[in-house]
Amino acid sequence: MFVPRALRLKGVKESQKPKPQKQQRSEQTAEEASITNEEALINAMEKTSTTSPAPQQQERVNHKQPISQGSRFTSIPVTPEFLAQLAAGVELIFTDYAHQDPEGVAWLKERYRFVDGEEKFIHLTAILEHPHISNLKPQPTQNLLRQAIREHSSPTLELSANGFYVRRRPSTYPFSFIPYNSFSVVDDEGVSFWDQRTIYVEPHIRHLCKTPAKVAHWLKEHGQIKAKWLPIQAVHTLYNSCAFVVLSGNVMHEDVWRKWRDTGKPDDWKIMTKVEHTKRTREYLQLLKENHPIPKRAAQIELALSNPNATTTASNASGNYSNHQAKGKNKRKRKEKDNQKKSTPLHDEDTNVDDHVAEEGDEVHSNKRRG
Repeated sequence: MFVPRALRLKGVKESQKPKPQKQQRSEQTAEEASITNEEALINAMEKTSTTSPAPQQQERVNHKQPISQGSRFTSIPVTPEFLAQLAAGVELIFTDYAHQDPEGVAWLKERYRFVDGEEKFIHLTAILEHPHISNLKPQPTQNLLRQAIREHSSPTLELSANGFYVRRRPSTYPFSFIPYNSFSVVDDEGVSFWDQRTIYVEPHIRHLCKTPAKVAHWLKEHGQIKAKWLPIQAVHTLYNSCAFVVLSGNVMHEDVWRKWRDTGKPDDWKIMTKVEHTKRTREYLQLLKENHPIPKRAAQIELALSNPNATTTASNASGNYSNHQAKGKNKRKRKEKDNQKKSTPLHDEDTNVDDHVAEEGDEVHSNKRRG
């Protein structure tokens, strides 16, 4: 009970609140719980007989069978063949051809690094960005590159001590049989140094030439190529189904070439020298020029024939010819439509009426805007 201060000064005291007996209550509840537990135990003993069998626990039956669920996208496994393809792709980056080709030299010089006092090392991340490596599946990584170079050890490649850089072994460059100005060397017949070592291939798989590393690996493993033609210097993709492969040895010797082609390796591959391919291309272009004397067509063929390095012009010319025919048909249709329009001119009265109606419409729209 609350007592004001004025009354408390006069001697009136507040009534004290009774203290809660928590301990007594807790003791009482503990005693009650012990009593109830004892009574429950006694009741259970009275109801239980020694002859009754022990209660059996019901087994929980899980009706849900485990479902074997996999990922929606299957990953391509890393096989020894894939590692060999990676090693072949790295070898193509550091060949003598690449060291003298203007594009290859520019790519290499831009990425050269010094490692432990040694020069001309390239980091594996830069190797992964090269088209020879980036087009391979599954996606290559630094660990896979390191594993491929170590397992498929090449006499021309060298890893750094930390395993993050690779380079061409200085003792293997350049090869003694390759001149320092190989791109300007020409024989008496006008065939360049590298054209004497280049072959034209059409593999058994349609899209194999999209990845030069696969072409180089397949030729090396299944082609039974002469040892003096190795290593493969370069692979130039013409289309997905064909490419030029540059070897280290001369393929212009008829005896050696015939012996290799008699083996028929690789199976179901169409192979010929680049000189033979260029010769057939020129013959084909000459036939096209004689059979299809179209002015634009003849000019394109003449330009192709005048090019000493004509290689893929035959297929391009045939494609241009079909496009030229299609364009000609479109022009004819357009001319026919124009002639029809000219043959049915509108009368002057109709045109005057249309102009008058258009002017009235414009006036109506302008009046609506003003209103």
